[in-house]
Amino acid sequence: MTDNDKPSGPGGSHPGRGGSGRPAPEPGPAPGEDALVRLSRRLDAFAAARSWQPYHTPKNLAAALSVEAGELLEIFQWLTPEQADAVMAEPDRAHRVRDEVADVLAYLLQFCSVVGVDPAEALAAKIERNEERFPVPGRSPAAGEGVASRPPSAGGKPLSAGAGSPSGASESLPAGGESPSGASESPSAGAGSSGDSSDDRTG
Repeated sequence: MTDNDKPSGPGGSHPGRGGSGRPAPEPGPAPGEDALVRLSRRLDAFAAARSWQPYHTPKNLAAALSVEAGELLEIFQWLTPEQADAVMAEPDRAHRVRDEVADVLAYLLQFCSVVGVDPAEALAAKIERNEERFPVPGRSPAAGEGVASRPPSAGGKPLSAGAGSPSGASESLPAGGESPSGASESPSAGAGSSGDSSDDRTG
C-alpha cells in the first residue's frame, strides 16, 4: 500500500481513495445527545464515507491512540516543570497540544465505538470505585472500602515507590543519565511531529 492509499484523519493531507470521494452529510444531533456522542457519530460517519472501517480494528485503534499520546508527551520532553507549566502560553506549542489532544480523543472515541464501550459511563464507574478505594482523609471508610497507602495516579492506581511518586522523584533522563545540556527540546530536533500529521487516521 502506498502512502497515498493510506487513510488519514479529517485534517490529513491525503484522505485516501476509498468511498465516493464526496463527503457524507454531517449527521445532525439527536435530541438529548451529549457532546461526546455527537463527536463519536461524526467520526464514525467520516470513516464510513471513506470506507475506512477495515482499518479501524481494536488493535489498530489502540496502537494509534498510544502513538498520539506519545506525540503529546513529546511536546513536554526535556522541559523543566516551570517550562512545562508555561507551554500553553506559547502559541505554537499550545496549538500542538490542542492538536494532539484532539488526536488522542478521536482515536479513543473510535476505539470505544468499535468495542462497544461508553466512555462517559466507564469513567463515571471508575471515579466511583476510586472514591471508595481512596476515601477523603479523616473520613472513616465504610465497610468493604479499601484504604490505599499512597495517593492514586490519574488512572486511580496507587503510585509505585520511586518513579512517578510526588515525594521528590527525579525527572526522566536520557540514556547515560545526563540531561541534554541547555536544551529544552528533545535532542533529536526535527524528528518529532510538526503539528500537522500527514498520515492521520482519525477519521
